[in-house]
Amino acid sequence: MVQHSEIVEATFEKVWEQLLYKIENPGDFVPGVSDVEIIEKKENYVIRQMKITQESGTSILKEKITFIPYKVRFLLLEHPSIEGYVDNDIILISENETEMTFTINWKNKANKIEINNFEMVKNAVIKTKNFIEKINC
Repeated sequence: MVQHSEIVEATFEKVWEQLLYKIENPGDFVPGVSDVEIIEKKENYVIRQMKITQESGTSILKEKITFIPYKVRFLLLEHPSIEGYVDNDIILISENETEMTFTINWKNKANKIEINNFEMVKNAVIKTKNFIEKINC
């Protein structure tokens, strides 16, 4: 498990709204995303499939995304080499500040070794923070 937190200069409600927006619009938050398809949409979860292109190649992944105040969980249902989930949590700090934490719980499917990529999770939080603060201006 690896996690990173940042203080977002935005209201708690605005940050939560953007985490929900991220479910159907991951390209604004995750580099290399394309062909996003919402396969199933219910009151408290979404099944999403998308393509991610990185230096190592292109992967298609399928996720079950659950959202309960104030946590969004991205559970991998299908991925060629990784299993696990990512949590996006928020905590109220003040009227115009919200703490946002991303926690990655991924393992390599083949050898079950935990994937600890701190820079990736840190960059994901900072990219999301910057996106939210930019639209909050």
